[in-house]
Amino acid sequence: MHARVLTFQDYLAIAIRRKWLILGIVLCSLGAAYAWGKVLPKSYRSTTLILVESQKIPEDYVKGVVMGTVHDRLNTIQQMLLSRTLLDRVIEMSKPYGESQGADRDAAIERMRKAITITTSRDVMLRDQTFSISFVHENPAMAMKVTSTLASLLIQENLSTREQLVETASQILTSELDRAKEELEAREKAVSEFKRMHMGELPQQMEANLRALDRIQVEVLTQTEALSNLNTRLAMIEKAIKEYETTGTTSTELPASSRKGDRRFPRLKELERNLATLSAIYKQNYPDVVQLKEEIAKLKTQPQAENDELVDVMPMQEGKSGGAKPVDPYLRELTRQRNELKIEIASNKDRQSRLAAQIKEYEGRVERTPAREQKLMSLVRDYENMQKNYQSLLEKKLSARIAENLERRQKGEQFRIIDPANLPGYPEKPNKMRIMLAGLALGCGLGMGTAVGIEWLKRGFRDPEEAETLLGLPVLATIPFFQSAFGGAAKSLPLQTGVPALPLNVKEGRLLSYSSKSIIRSERATHGPTAAGRFSPEWNLVTKWRPMSVVAEQFRVAATRLALMGAERSSTVIVVTSAVMGEGKSSSAVNLAYVLAQDLGKRTLLIDCDLKRPAVHKYAGVPLEPGLADVLHGGKSLDTCLQRLEEVSLWILPAGSMRYRSIGLLKTQELHKILTELRSRFEHIILDAPPILPLADMNVLAKVSDVLALVVLAATTGRDVVQKAFKTLRDTSQAGIILNGIEAESTPYYMQQEYYLGTDVEKRL
Repeated sequence: MHARVLTFQDYLAIAIRRKWLILGIVLCSLGAAYAWGKVLPKSYRSTTLILVESQKIPEDYVKGVVMGTVHDRLNTIQQMLLSRTLLDRVIEMSKPYGESQGADRDAAIERMRKAITITTSRDVMLRDQTFSISFVHENPAMAMKVTSTLASLLIQENLSTREQLVETASQILTSELDRAKEELEAREKAVSEFKRMHMGELPQQMEANLRALDRIQVEVLTQTEALSNLNTRLAMIEKAIKEYETTGTTSTELPASSRKGDRRFPRLKELERNLATLSAIYKQNYPDVVQLKEEIAKLKTQPQAENDELVDVMPMQEGKSGGAKPVDPYLRELTRQRNELKIEIASNKDRQSRLAAQIKEYEGRVERTPAREQKLMSLVRDYENMQKNYQSLLEKKLSARIAENLERRQKGEQFRIIDPANLPGYPEKPNKMRIMLAGLALGCGLGMGTAVGIEWLKRGFRDPEEAETLLGLPVLATIPFFQSAFGGAAKSLPLQTGVPALPLNVKEGRLLSYSSKSIIRSERATHGPTAAGRFSPEWNLVTKWRPMSVVAEQFRVAATRLALMGAERSSTVIVVTSAVMGEGKSSSAVNLAYVLAQDLGKRTLLIDCDLKRPAVHKYAGVPLEPGLADVLHGGKSLDTCLQRLEEVSLWILPAGSMRYRSIGLLKTQELHKILTELRSRFEHIILDAPPILPLADMNVLAKVSDVLALVVLAATTGRDVVQKAFKTLRDTSQAGIILNGIEAESTPYYMQQEYYLGTDVEKRL
């Protein structure tokens, strides 16, 4: 069965009980910490504060080399500051560890790296941020010198690094910009060549091609309708000529004769309208525009007679034949109109063929436009990407040039020392306060650990729950040390007894022990010299001298529970024993008997059965003889040996004569006969029995008892000892535990207070 886990209250009680041990260990630890602080070597830290100034020109106008916050650049600053090159220069300039070469130089560099500390400001919202550099050395002057040298070299290194950075960036950007420019020009040339080769088939010309195609189709329809009209008119004229030649009659269906004139004018107007439409959409080098211009120019240069050359063909031929018959004007007019219609029909058919070719050409352009669009999109995309890249490089090149100018003029971000390296006046190490605090913490830990270890090694019962769990018996009461009842106040003891007040020296494992020297001193201080030498152990009868104390109240609780156990009997025999001697069984038996008689009004008999170490007569204040040994030996009668305690209904049967104490076990068995006689005279008979383990008498006494009260000294008697002793008893059906010797500080608060009536009553005694 597992032991109970210690709670905070348990640790607090242990600390109070072992306070002097813990205090001694704490003082030893503090002394050792103080000595350690004196022995450790001293080291001094010098610190310089560096401000990171932003560039002098606002970033809205000129953007310099952006390095980020100090916190972001901490690793870079550390690498720069802790580089071998810079530290080697510091060693050459300051010689913090004396002259060092070779392996000693490497060791000095590593030692410096460990001694250097870089910290940054935590306010990242500040525009100008700071960081500090500190160096630790045994010599405060050397610490200040090295710190100042480190700050100066870091500022120089930062300037050089930033200048190299912007110069390198400018060179790289220049080369990249030249290469991007060549690629951009190549892409631009490819796009231009593609547009030139596929003029008229480009995506942006798709809408114009479709409009031109619609226009040509409308023109084809117009030409077709005009051709139909011309053919109809030609048929009518030929019919009229034939009728006139046959019958000589004129036709009334023919329209009026058209007016002679320049027949180029309608065609020229039409071509000019088409040219104006195309010129609004395309450039002057567009093929259709060029073709229309050539046709207009050709039409304008054509002579006028060419259009009318067939008008007078028939009269001229007739004149050449030498016929005598003159040409009829009507017939000549019809012939002229027929010839004009034939020419116009031929011109219309030629125009239709050209329109058909144009329709085919524009349809081909429309069909080829998607393929050209895909290729052109790829070329344009590459060109635009290259253009963006070129523009970005151009902007970066300009920014790099500005940043380079800023760095050369030292107008960009700079490191500036605002707090020079100080000369430390006090050593950083050893930190005596921390060492003392560590010593205090260690002492407290060791002291508490030692106290808990000592308490744990005892393996005793510390509280009622633990005793009930391990033994399986109810706890009748928990009795504190008797000192808590008297409180060490001599003047508060009852004076009518004639016994002086005694200082109590409580030791672990005992209820009350007395020191003769302290007794004499206390007696002389309280009652004068005449009181010296007088002392009585009767003070262990706490229920008599301190009836309102916590100790007395706990005995009342135990007595009440014992009375309830034997409530069904007219007379109850209660055996009070313990596992080993020194656990307070005799004082517990005396106080239980007194409470039963005085407070519960029971007719009670207390028998001292511990014949080898009797103590009841001392605590009760009665003579030792005659007693139980005399009755068992047969020398005295029972009534002669019974002694009443004052006016209380309590009778005492002491151990008896010294010469009869070695009575054998068989004589002890005769106690059963005596108890049979006494049961009719007393309601409760309490037997102060010997301890269980050293002697065998308890096995005999257990047979004659009704109730067993096992007294256990808390935190002292081992649990295994109590368990072993309890197992030796045969019948323990009616049994209980009295947990004795509980520290007053570890008892609950409600048990540490006397009754409000008790204090006043006792003061009036």
